[in-house]
Amino acid sequence: MNPQNSLLISPQPLGRRPAAAALNRRPSVMVISHERSGTHFLMNALARAYDYAPGQRVDFDQGALNINYFEPPAVSGALGRLTALRPDAIIKSHHAVEFFDSVLDEVLKKTLIFYIHRDPAAVMISFWRFVKNWSWHEGPKRATAVEFAAAPPEGQLMRYQMNQRRTMLDRWAAHVEGWVNAARDRERIVVVRFDELKDRYEQTVAGFQGVLGPRSGSLVPPSRHTNVIAGKAADLLGQPDVEALRALALSEIGDAMRRLGYA
Repeated sequence: MNPQNSLLISPQPLGRRPAAAALNRRPSVMVISHERSGTHFLMNALARAYDYAPGQRVDFDQGALNINYFEPPAVSGALGRLTALRPDAIIKSHHAVEFFDSVLDEVLKKTLIFYIHRDPAAVMISFWRFVKNWSWHEGPKRATAVEFAAAPPEGQLMRYQMNQRRTMLDRWAAHVEGWVNAARDRERIVVVRFDELKDRYEQTVAGFQGVLGPRSGSLVPPSRHTNVIAGKAADLLGQPDVEALRALALSEIGDAMRRLGYA
């Protein structure tokens, strides 16, 4: 199968079709995150404010693309083809930075990367509900969010990591710190905090003009119910023990949380 002919395209609208002039001045964009970190929130924000993705997105993290994700040059080559074929689409990925290894700077010549991260306790609760929602083995299905956070990664989510991690919390810390560290000397990796996007939406999204060019769309926040992937409803699983979860996170990955401003 030729990767150029096997794009997995979302049927859900992200924004209106950009004018030709807007496409010419905008860089290709990739949004990367650990799962349940506000991925679609950021994608919708970019689409609405900067006229990306006319009705579709490219899921880079699906097997339908027929990419050897464990060979960095293959990852870079596939991204080059995707950005040439669909310069107006937003490419989505949950892969750890190790998948880009020696080709990250080459990738950044083709696409601008936005990396969004979120408080680990909130991520674990959302991810626990998400995994519970599916019939297949997406990840560790545990009775409580605390047990989920303490479990080692397993199931289909393993496709996003190069090495096994001690717990789901350890997996979160490695993913976030890996990308944040990679961004330190690279202007074309834009790190976004979920809480900043949520609480200071207009200022945060308007600030992307420095890398995306003049804003051409709306600064009204997108709907929380459009172009999202929901987990199981909270009232079907009971209320998680947030205090116990946060205590576990601090004991497991406290140093990383402090470095990232979550403790």
